[in-house]
Amino acid sequence: MSADAPEQKNTGRPAETEVPLPDDEALAAAKKKVEEIDARYEPGARETVVLPGSDGTVSGTAFDDYVDDEGNLKKPEPEKDS
Repeated sequence: MSADAPEQKNTGRPAETEVPLPDDEALAAAKKKVEEIDARYEPGARETVVLPGSDGTVSGTAFDDYVDDEGNLKKPEPEKDS
């Protein structure tokens, strides 16, 4: 370090770097994905079931496509790319 350079302190944090902004195509793709996720979780979009013995509490409610008729978890089907 030269005598003219200001002294830098080590704060233990990494130096801040610039993050590139996403292009319009990436933003459009992200927006479409968010709309798909929002539609999937829209109230009433998927059937729900109450698990036996839970008295209908929130923790005892599941999406119908995740449990079988006896309340056992089903393996989720892989999502298909559109």
